Amino acid sequence: MRHTIAVLLTAGALVLGAAPADAATPTRIAGFTKAGQAVKPGTALKYSVKVTAKGRASKARVVTLQRRVNGTWVKADRARTNRYGRVVLRYRAPAKAGAAIALRVRVSAKGSLKAANSPAKRVAARAPWKPDARSQEILRLVNEARASERECGTKTYEAQAPVSLNQRLTAAAQGHAKDMAVHDYFSHTGRDGSTVADRADRQGYAWRAVGENIAAGYDSPAEVMRGWLGSPGHCANLMSDAFTHLGVGYATDSSSTYGTYWVQNLGAPR
Repeated sequence: MRHTIAVLLTAGALVLGAAPADAATPTRIAGFTKAGQAVKPGTALKYSVKVTAKGRASKARVVTLQRRVNGTWVKADRARTNRYGRVVLRYRAPAKAGAAIALRVRVSAKGSLKAANSPAKRVAARAPWKPDARSQEILRLVNEARASERECGTKTYEAQAPVSLNQRLTAAAQGHAKDMAVHDYFSHTGRDGSTVADRADRQGYAWRAVGENIAAGYDSPAEVMRGWLGSPGHCANLMSDAFTHLGVGYATDSSSTYGTYWVQNLGAPR
């Protein structure tokens, strides 16, 4: 059985900006984008929106948060912008897990200024997450390793606090593991050029630090953990006090070079 592993550690900050909604009109809506949201059932949503017209703050414009019902947009909340063009709109996410709604922001016409709509956004009430047995076993082994002082190559690491499984990091790890297995490659860089930080971003994980361990050809959690702990770089990632969260990915493809592919994403939120 061929075994291989590779390690990558990245830390830094990410700054996101909102995009204007409708380039065809002089009215711009910032603070509300089409990026979907998955939130806990019943979450109180709040959107801080800024409206400008021809580059200037648009004062006292009527701004409506709308939801789509049977193909028709209806009011969910309404307010007027202040002198800075700002307004806060609120709505409560569906109370039932698995339910979803579509929301958008509409700015009414005023005088010679045209009306404008933001892109629609899907907001889903996520069902409770249940990590699979493999992820839970990797978590147990990681925290077992972190519970004691450990040598990683020539460096000694003190015992560290346990990490916890994170749904978003797990989704990022699983996506990369599956992509490597299906397309038969082994790299921290995805086929689209993505890094571990990019993949965490796509899953909505707002990180302060993020790192990745990958491995291929191992048959069980115990085997792959022995491989990672026996490698100074992987071991250092696992023992780092920079991380508080863990994501686990695993995929197989019998026609691929290694057969099995493993990914650990380690992170700490902002």
